[in-house]
Amino acid sequence: MELSKAAAVRSDINVTPLVDVVLVLLIIFMVVTPMLQRGQAVKLPITANPGKKPDDKDQVLVVLGQDKQIWIEKERMSEEVFDSRIRETYQRQTSATVVVKADARLTYGDVKNVILKVKKAGFEQVGLIAEKKDG
Repeated sequence: MELSKAAAVRSDINVTPLVDVVLVLLIIFMVVTPMLQRGQAVKLPITANPGKKPDDKDQVLVVLGQDKQIWIEKERMSEEVFDSRIRETYQRQTSATVVVKADARLTYGDVKNVILKVKKAGFEQVGLIAEKKDG
């Protein structure tokens, strides 16, 4: 009798719960990852050693897209409106730093003009966001 009881016991690993958990985690990461990106999606310039500065609450994000549309945080605007809005932002947050996230396909002059407008508004600290080169 004991032989038949031992033969009934299975020691195989049940993989089904593991697969279920991994699929749920995959779906969660696929949904959450795009939300981690701050600002509009642009193709960032690539550099070997970008400076690392953590986000803080006093940073103002300025995004310059490939179509030369400008965003301050999440508000899209034309270049003409940008001048007045960046001045208003400076009046509200005089000690803030501005971080420019510009598309890599833009010319140097386009990015320089935005940075000059930010500096002209009164901001002293202006930084650029770049992506670290792989390898």
